[in-house]
Amino acid sequence: MLIADLEAVLEKLAPRALAEPGDNCGLLVGDHDARVRRVLVALELTEPVLAEAGAGGFDTVLTHHPLLFSPLTSLVESRPRERMVRELIRGRINLLAHHTNLDSAERGLAAIAADALGLENVSPLRLSPAGWYKLVGFVPPDAVEKVASAVFDAGAGGIGDYEGCAFSGEGRGWFTPGLEAHPTIGQLSIPERTPEVRWETVVPKNRVAMAVSAYISAHPYEEPAFDIYPLENVLTRTGLGRQGTLPRETTVADLAAHAAALFELDGCSWSGDGGRLVRSVGVLPGSGRSLMQEAAGLDVLLTGDLGYHEADRAEGLGLALVNAPHGQLEWWCLRRWAETLRAALAGSEVDVETSETWRSPWNSAGGGVSPAQPVGDAAPAEALPAGDTVAGAEAIRRLRLRVDGGSRGNPGTGAIGAVLEDSDGRVLETVSRVIGVCTNNVAEYRALLAGLEIAQKAGAQELEVLADSELLVKQVRGEYRVKNAGLKPLHEEAMGRLRQFRRVSVRHVRREDNAEADRLVNKALDEATSAGL
Repeated sequence: MLIADLEAVLEKLAPRALAEPGDNCGLLVGDHDARVRRVLVALELTEPVLAEAGAGGFDTVLTHHPLLFSPLTSLVESRPRERMVRELIRGRINLLAHHTNLDSAERGLAAIAADALGLENVSPLRLSPAGWYKLVGFVPPDAVEKVASAVFDAGAGGIGDYEGCAFSGEGRGWFTPGLEAHPTIGQLSIPERTPEVRWETVVPKNRVAMAVSAYISAHPYEEPAFDIYPLENVLTRTGLGRQGTLPRETTVADLAAHAAALFELDGCSWSGDGGRLVRSVGVLPGSGRSLMQEAAGLDVLLTGDLGYHEADRAEGLGLALVNAPHGQLEWWCLRRWAETLRAALAGSEVDVETSETWRSPWNSAGGGVSPAQPVGDAAPAEALPAGDTVAGAEAIRRLRLRVDGGSRGNPGTGAIGAVLEDSDGRVLETVSRVIGVCTNNVAEYRALLAGLEIAQKAGAQELEVLADSELLVKQVRGEYRVKNAGLKPLHEEAMGRLRQFRRVSVRHVRREDNAEADRLVNKALDEATSAGL
């Protein structure tokens, strides 16, 4: 697959015509003809993300926030943004960005957030301008099909899930060929009245030139007549934000707590009366202050980058606000959208991974939202580095847990391994034992449960869990559903234990980065084999 092919896939998922004016979407650095084998998805390009891309052999980075908004006037190594551009070029790494077009896409970030909240009767908060032009042509009846086919092939005539959309009406064309003309119909200097069809269709703004060229080339006349004019249409299924209703009423404060747990946020604040009952909700990952007027009439707007003045204004609109960390909410949604991209690229042999190094530039002291009362399959919140720190007068015990499980035979004899470490990487306790006949996935969950047990006994309040089982991590984080009946009770038990920690993250790592836990699994299996078990 080439970058150009990847762009075509992305255009279907998040058409660039949906981007807000002035946004910079598409290929920012790279080559349309470059080969694509590995894509790293990140909220934005930071130096750690760029290092991760280089170390992981990624030839392409796809971000939500564009690195290049304003023009560069130099490429100087000492300036971070310019240095990253230089490094992209040196490493032959392509950089693409899909920003507000992905916010507005039918199955984009806002739609993902609305679906996660369980909103019903969902529609965009602000409908997207269609960005269409109308092409009106006047064609001899026997040439209409040929002209229409050429114009459609140039990208015109698409409305939603329908292609080849147009309208025609019969009439008479008037013209008088000049002395230098070469008319298809009529004679020089004699007024002509001939049957013609008024044929019209819609054309995306970025396809107007191609559609007009196709129209002229396919038309039999020497001087085809046509009109082009802009339209004010809006698209009914795309646009910034989403609005809908919750299945049942809740309070503003409970919605804020639910959102913080569901979206793995450091916390959410709200405006107004936290006990106010709400049901109609607007949501926009990122910065949604510009949509407050559109949200007027709803009970509450959940978005980011809200301040004092927005809260004051919301009170006048009768609107409650829930303020979520901008980057964290977008990143939660983007990670899930990456699954959509993977599905769209299925069969292309292109590997899509989400960044393990992107972090929000914001930190908080103390507080945070505990995952003690998550909703549904919500994953626990992102963790801070392991260790013992002090928030106010309270020492917080932060530890790191590495887990692995496996079976020889799948199903076959299974074993588990777990390593509990402190902030300096010192091993506090390990687990290595056989658990009987089971599948690999069951062993992975049993290893997690055993590790959580020793972490609780060690007094961990905040815990970072590392595992090399992608299935386990994504099921615990709520990115995959648990469909296997044998795993469901193990998953439920694991989620219950995770909720007992003040704060926790579960992160996927490569097998080589989980070597000690893997060694403990194989040690137990080898000992069982030697003992004839």
